[in-house]
Amino acid sequence: MRKGTTCSATPLIAALIAAHVGLVSSAQAQSAEIPFSTFDELDVYAQSLTEENSFSGVVLVARDGKPIFHKAYGLASKNFQVPNRLDTKFNIGSLNKLFTSVAISQLAARGELSYDDTLGKHLEGFSTEAAEKVTIRHLLQMKSGWGDYWTNDTYRESWFRLRTVDDYMDFLKKMPLDFEPGTRMEHSNTSFEILGAVIEKASGQDYYDYIRQHVYVPVGMTNTDSYHRDGPAKNLASNYTNNNPSDPVHEGYLWSNSYMLPPRGTPAGGGYSTTRDLLKFDLSLRNDILLDEKHTNLFFRRYEGELGDEYQKPERPLMLAGGASGLNSFLGIDLKNGYTVVVLSNYDPPIAIEIGRSILQMLKDSPPETAEAS
Repeated sequence: MRKGTTCSATPLIAALIAAHVGLVSSAQAQSAEIPFSTFDELDVYAQSLTEENSFSGVVLVARDGKPIFHKAYGLASKNFQVPNRLDTKFNIGSLNKLFTSVAISQLAARGELSYDDTLGKHLEGFSTEAAEKVTIRHLLQMKSGWGDYWTNDTYRESWFRLRTVDDYMDFLKKMPLDFEPGTRMEHSNTSFEILGAVIEKASGQDYYDYIRQHVYVPVGMTNTDSYHRDGPAKNLASNYTNNNPSDPVHEGYLWSNSYMLPPRGTPAGGGYSTTRDLLKFDLSLRNDILLDEKHTNLFFRRYEGELGDEYQKPERPLMLAGGASGLNSFLGIDLKNGYTVVVLSNYDPPIAIEIGRSILQMLKDSPPETAEAS
């Protein structure tokens, strides 16, 4: 039986251990062994993974915004034997960082902030070094000087109570920098929690209200939000992991991650969405709905360069992913050929990423006839 990849864990399992934005390298694309070459074969492959208990989730492939493959597999709830549906909401991990980035770009477009503003221009309470050296751009690029906060004593002692941006700021403001800002990139949920506070300060709104009003609602993402995990939200997939410390065998995806994550998602990740909502988000970027063309291009350049710099659509698809114990999300954006690939799973990484990458490679090798999914 195929087992999920083990994620490093504290008692709280790093709520949102996740992959940052990445591109498929030429070497990866050439060496990858693709287990299918048609959509029918993809369906058979996904069914086989489900039968061997290696995958549970939803797969969507679209071209020019029109779904050409959309299937659900496995169970949203094992306790109640509820199957995943096409509209099941999954924890998307770090894909929430995309929404936070768009919000910052919106505020920049409105003149509420600048990408090269220092942190101290917008927020108080940080060390003088951080306030004067860290910029908004550094935070967006994960070059802020901070890594993650999983080993922070306050986080370890209070993770199960953290529900607001301020809850995180109470201890993040006290964290010293780990390296000189701007000198390298290091995965940093810390940076995106701080960006959430910047959004609140610049907009005058609660972070979650701002994202809902200015990102989700304008593009019709009606099944996306940072729901309280112990609240009344409907149609959420339960998350199953082989990394639960209480699980004596660590296989079979029998245990949930209910007591391994904070109670609510954050600006850095952990919210919920559906495959169709993520397709809507992708289309909103391609069509400059949430941002004007200049800010959209800067977003796709990962905030390198300046507004107005020329942007050539990349030859290779953009691959974005999120994951932690019991959840894995993948969003593939092929700007050149118009494809969108979304794979959401309520099992451990890297299963959604593996399926998503294989689909992108299939589309490159054998472009299918465009036909609307049933």
